[in-house]
Amino acid sequence: MIMQKLKFSNNSKQAKLKNIPVELAPNRSIWSFNLPSGYSCPGAKKCFSKADKITGKITDGKHTLYRCFSASDEARSPQARAQRWHNFDLLRKLKNFNDMAMLINQSLPSVDIDVLRIHVSGDFYSLSYFVAWIQVAKDNRNIRFYAYTKSVNYWVYCIDQDISIPSNLILNASRGGRYDKLIDDPKYLLKSAKVVFSPEQAEQKGLQIDHNDSLAMTPGSSFALLLHGGQPKGSLASKALKKLKTDHIKFSYSRV
Repeated sequence: MIMQKLKFSNNSKQAKLKNIPVELAPNRSIWSFNLPSGYSCPGAKKCFSKADKITGKITDGKHTLYRCFSASDEARSPQARAQRWHNFDLLRKLKNFNDMAMLINQSLPSVDIDVLRIHVSGDFYSLSYFVAWIQVAKDNRNIRFYAYTKSVNYWVYCIDQDISIPSNLILNASRGGRYDKLIDDPKYLLKSAKVVFSPEQAEQKGLQIDHNDSLAMTPGSSFALLLHGGQPKGSLASKALKKLKTDHIKFSYSRV
């Protein structure tokens, strides 16, 4: 019996990543692993959005302040939805983190990978799944892994339980979720990323804007991300996005 493998995406030519420093990706081999937005995001709040598995119709959450850009991508692309649900369905059949880690390891692309982003879409949907990726990073020290996550509760659990996170796995707590209070807890003081509606807002908060994920994929200080992706018509986010475009603010983001 041939085991079904997970599917990864080659993001080497993505506009957002083409200008990252060569030392971070000397071979320009940049990949990502994805799950369906919203459905796999238990910590999401201000960005909670999901695209129907079949129709692609988007549903926003009652607390949604800005729409998840990857949900918008799934709404446009049946291929993206199919790939992400394929991964989610395979992983949810496994409950043990060792089995999850084994499946991920056996599914990794058979090429030299410089950087692998865990979740352009989706998030760590369970503690076992979070620990599985910790194990995968430990098993592949030659790969730089990084992730944005609102599942901050799993991260701090591992800290509390002395479950070591390897240096080649760079985590960024994504603000605007259900567990934001843990980010600034003096016990943890986690590196974080905040979506801002303008460069001025980032400056007011004393945050550097990350245009190409080079801050996200390296250890360091917290940072900001400019609002991007399709936004609900008439929303504050939609108006802010329109102003960014009117002001000719340059975006590095593109579809993934």
